[in-house]
Amino acid sequence: MSVTKLQHHFVNLAKRLNAWRGIMVLLAIIGGALLGVSLLLDNSKMNNYQVGFILLLGWSLLGYFFIASFSLYDGHVPADASWFSRVKHKLAKIFIRILTLIFILMVAVTLYLTLRLISVFSS
Repeated sequence: MSVTKLQHHFVNLAKRLNAWRGIMVLLAIIGGALLGVSLLLDNSKMNNYQVGFILLLGWSLLGYFFIASFSLYDGHVPADASWFSRVKHKLAKIFIRILTLIFILMVAVTLYLTLRLISVFSS
């Protein structure tokens, strides 16, 4: 699948998920607060949940980044647009492609860290 098709799918998905933007921020705040509390309490029972809090924080921030980056992009330029609008649209298209590649890299790193944390703490 090419980057352009993937970008198109990401933009459509992010526009559908735009209502979940606030929920992602709330989950990130909850995950960060719970992680902070578990670190401050230094209780052995709370230490078991720190991996879950880290994963909640990481995945909710990744979801927010996805929705915030791709929901604002409008891929259509009117036929009678000025040269400045066309240049601005081309720059936005390049920026969205770069964001697409960054997002794919972030998902890969987050998946790797998730699997690594699960394997380390499950043994």
